[in-house]
Amino acid sequence: EIVNEDKETINVKTETMKLNYETCIVGKKSILVPYRPEHVERYHEWMKDPALLEATGSEPLSLEEEVENQQSWRDDDNKCTFIVLARDDCTLDESGEDENFVVRNLDAMVGDVN
Repeated sequence: EIVNEDKETINVKTETMKLNYETCIVGKKSILVPYRPEHVERYHEWMKDPALLEATGSEPLSLEEEVENQQSWRDDDNKCTFIVLARDDCTLDESGEDENFVVRNLDAMVGDVN
């Protein structure tokens, strides 16, 4: 809730995300997309690899903990995690209104960056 200058209470949707949650960055070789719920299962599988855990200084998480982690990053105004997609492996809709882009390109996931 927000109280305006007239002392009226305004309800704010709690689902409101950070500004960059809708941001994709398109480069020549990669596309960065916000870490979304659709990415969690694959990301969780990656993070079961002991070598990757050691290289990133990470601890193993349960799937439930990874879901909570994704939600925490999504909702935090001071953090952002992007999933890196291999651009050559993506199918792009040039209209800029592609609601299925994330789901259609899950197989293009190659990493993440904070």
